Amino acid sequence: MARPPKQRRALSTVRSDAPIATEGEPAVAAALAAALRIGPREDAVAGEYTHGFHAYPARMHPATARRLVALARELAPSPGPARVLDPFCGSGTVLVEARAAGASARGVDANPLAVLIARAKTSVGRPEFRRAVRDRADVIAAAVIEAGRRARRSGEVPAARRTPRGADPAQRQRQLARWFAPHVRRELEALAAAVDAEPANLRVPLAAALSAILYKASRRESDTVPAEVERLIARGAPSRWFRDRAHVLADGLDALAVASAPRVAVARGDARALARAAVAADSIDAIVTSPPYPGVYDYLAHQELRYAFLGLGSGQFARVELGSRRSFRGDAAARRRALAAWRKGYAAALAQMARALRPGGIAALVVGDSVAGGEALFADRELAVAAPADLAFVASASQQRPALSAAERRAFGDRPKCEYILLYRKL
Repeated sequence: MARPPKQRRALSTVRSDAPIATEGEPAVAAALAAALRIGPREDAVAGEYTHGFHAYPARMHPATARRLVALARELAPSPGPARVLDPFCGSGTVLVEARAAGASARGVDANPLAVLIARAKTSVGRPEFRRAVRDRADVIAAAVIEAGRRARRSGEVPAARRTPRGADPAQRQRQLARWFAPHVRRELEALAAAVDAEPANLRVPLAAALSAILYKASRRESDTVPAEVERLIARGAPSRWFRDRAHVLADGLDALAVASAPRVAVARGDARALARAAVAADSIDAIVTSPPYPGVYDYLAHQELRYAFLGLGSGQFARVELGSRRSFRGDAAARRRALAAWRKGYAAALAQMARALRPGGIAALVVGDSVAGGEALFADRELAVAAPADLAFVASASQQRPALSAAERRAFGDRPKCEYILLYRKL
């Protein structure tokens, strides 16, 4: 019997035994509390559809996304399929659940890797497309394994490393050299070259499948832990992992295709400028999203191997990433500037959300307390200050989270650290 694929768990801390506090409209608050409550039954949702296809730090728990999408559809101000937007869509958890629920889903993210993964996880296509994903992954993996065998038998000179379009070969080599055994690097480059040669519609799912196995094939411990570890990786293993990941994706897309829904649209863009991502004013029924928690993650650093290997231009993302941990480094004055910049950007993103919503539309935001530059930031208070006047508070649910580090314990002191879901309605 085949083993089930290993599932990537959401990295948000969830604890079902902690009490949940609610405020606002009782029925809505109860629904938010249910979305925040995660136990073993809810964890099973993480294995459905395409959720387990690709690791991604701090993604929203799929069960939370499912319940918030259901609430959004219930509260939608217009008839027909609800138009759902996630302006910080990450790897597409909300988009997958919106598509499964029959909603019309749109996602925006400044991170090019997030856009690649979200598109792969939601591009259901026709049955022949999903068969082609499997078939081409099989063919590519077999061809790369066989080419490696031939090269070893004949003593052929290895093919030159590929250079993705627009990449600096020397810089790329500096970024990648220490992280891969030579034979693993050659095999991964051969897989990538084969993916590059595929038709445009197949490059997205196959490139995402390659991205999904990249850290497993590297000497980096994980995306969030940059420590170097030695892994003994057999020749042919990366090709088989790539093939298997593509099958996991296609199987998940098969399951997602059962629901009838409009095509999911995913755009690279900045949540502070949604019009540039073709999100029109008064066009959205519901926003379900989780903006980055300030000072917690550095998505640029977490994914640097993937950017370099796949040739994903990350310069623009480096300039616009909102609330990154690196932005809060430096002296006290630098940290104050970073906090002011984050607050300004957060308010701008919320104003853009309000602009996109129809009158009566709702915004459900999953946010959490954090430490940025040594200072405790309380997410509910920050949101209350940053929200524009035409977004009215409806309800909230909150649950305490443990302070995980000495820095967090110092910053929070006797005050609890919490995670929240807050729901607003456009006036």
